[in-house]
Amino acid sequence: MMVRSALSRMGIFTLILMFFYMSTHRPNEEQFYIWLLDEYNIECNKSITCSKKIEGNTYSTLIETGSNIKNGYLLFNTIGKIYEDENGSRTTIKALGILGKYFTIMKDEQDR
Repeated sequence: MMVRSALSRMGIFTLILMFFYMSTHRPNEEQFYIWLLDEYNIECNKSITCSKKIEGNTYSTLIETGSNIKNGYLLFNTIGKIYEDENGSRTTIKALGILGKYFTIMKDEQDR
């Protein structure tokens, strides 16, 4: 009986530690832009104008036409961005930020 009680206390303590760690390691918007460059070759320098590496050393200019950032969640945040190039093609990227990293929820590309 004592072993079971000790294990449940240890489990509760572990859950509290995980909860604390997750709530203090939500990635921020700056980390999103680093992830965006690594994951999708889209580079934004603190402006709505971005560039995307297409092939070799060819770049396309993108304009951020939509942004949705939800930081109100305790353990994670979500970011959604919509980019449009000079031809009217649209790229939508939504990501989940948790444990100091971002993960793709959705990527949608629509050509015009």
